[in-house]
Amino acid sequence: MSDKSLKDAALSGLYHLSPPRLATVETSAERMRFCLIKADITQQTSIESALSQLGSAFQFPIWYGANFDALYDCLCDPDWQPAKGHVLIINGMAHLRAADPDDFATLIEVFQAVAEARRERQAPFWILIDTPARGIPTFPEA
Repeated sequence: MSDKSLKDAALSGLYHLSPPRLATVETSAERMRFCLIKADITQQTSIESALSQLGSAFQFPIWYGANFDALYDCLCDPDWQPAKGHVLIINGMAHLRAADPDDFATLIEVFQAVAEARRERQAPFWILIDTPARGIPTFPEA
C-alpha cells in the first residue's frame, strides 16, 4: 500500500495483514510519522491476559481496566497517543481464537467499532491483525 493510501482515513479500519507485507507497512507508517505500535499476544490464552497485554503494549493510562469497554474507550480517546495517524499491529490472535472463540469474536467487534469511530473523525487509524477472521478484509495492496 502506498503512503497516500495509508493516509486515506476513508480506507482505514480493521484488516488482516499477512506477515510478508509487515515490513512494507511498518516502513510506510514510520515514513509518514504515524504512531506505530506493535502488540504480541501470542502467549496470552485468556481474554483477560490478552487485554492486559494490549494495555501495556499500547501504553494506556493507569485507569485502563483491561476489559472490552476500557479498550474501546482508550483507543477512541483523541488524547491517547496523539498523532496524525495510527497503525496498530497485533500478532498472536490465532492463539486467542483457539482458546476462546467467543471472546475472540467480541475483541474483533470492539476493534471494528473503534475503527468506525476513528473513521468518522476522519483520522487514519489502522488495526492490523495477523489472523484471518470472518468479515475482516485483507489489507489492501498498493
